[in-house]
Amino acid sequence: MTRQFLKAVSRLTAVMAIGVASMTSHANDDVIPVEKFQPAITVQFAPEKPNGWELERPMAAYGMNLFAANVPAYNGKGKLISSWSPQQAPVFEQPTVIIVHGGHGISPANVDMAVWLRKELKANVLILDSYWSRGKSENWLAWTEYGANMRVLDLIAAARFTQSQGADPKKTFVIGGSQGGWTVLRAFSNHNLSSEVKSLLVGGASLYPNCYVKESIFGRSPSGTTDKQFAPPLGNYVAPVIAFTGTNDSATPLSQCNVEKVFKGVEKWTNFEGATHSWDSPSGGIGRPGVDGSCSNALNKYNQFPVCRNNKYTEIMRKDILAFIERHLPSAQ
Repeated sequence: MTRQFLKAVSRLTAVMAIGVASMTSHANDDVIPVEKFQPAITVQFAPEKPNGWELERPMAAYGMNLFAANVPAYNGKGKLISSWSPQQAPVFEQPTVIIVHGGHGISPANVDMAVWLRKELKANVLILDSYWSRGKSENWLAWTEYGANMRVLDLIAAARFTQSQGADPKKTFVIGGSQGGWTVLRAFSNHNLSSEVKSLLVGGASLYPNCYVKESIFGRSPSGTTDKQFAPPLGNYVAPVIAFTGTNDSATPLSQCNVEKVFKGVEKWTNFEGATHSWDSPSGGIGRPGVDGSCSNALNKYNQFPVCRNNKYTEIMRKDILAFIERHLPSAQ
């Protein structure tokens, strides 16, 4: 009787082991191939005025450090450019936010977000570059080797760097807009690098993100999305994420998204009625009140979509971001 019982237990253990192995294998089916998504770093200096934007003068005026090649790449080959501005207080005690840019590269909106975070949250802030460092100024086509998978590797590299500078991973977050928002969604989706992502970052805020995925059946397929590695899976998030979208966004329209998969799993999703892409664009200047209703057109030669400032939606979004970070800090747990 005892022998039969032991055999039964042995068979059950074997079946359970197979099941666990199967689940692990399934979880790792989504793989970010490092070699494919680590284009060479070739440049070590930020452009003086990217797209004619004056970035360094307002950064200096608000006490931020200027751009420098300081973030060791994910694969250890070269250093990415960033602006790393820790607070004067012990770095470990303060929240840390990594800002990841959109398809135009680092823009006034990224610097404006950094100024706001430093003022309202007293955060250590790193603005991360992924294009200048590689001799590029943009990735307007989006679904390329410079897309979400590459950007996730760069984000991991940045989070490793902030930790090496004394930042607490349990207080470290990421915020990104457009392709940066896509990066946030991809980073926290369940893939082979999720364990390291979770060890370095608490969660993130995704603003007006690209959200087309290869298995999506909605809308026209954008160029490049036939490759699943260029349009990788989004969803099944492993950490808290909040997302913000606009109903009049013609740059990253919801019609291209599998909304059920991409947005229903986030902690909170806000879809602003009538908002265009980049409704928080700093139309009044970096660190200054925005000019409500002010509109311009994107530089993207493939899609010169409208960008219209909306002060109400910007205020709501920023309050939600602050609340999100504060409730996920260790002191709030």
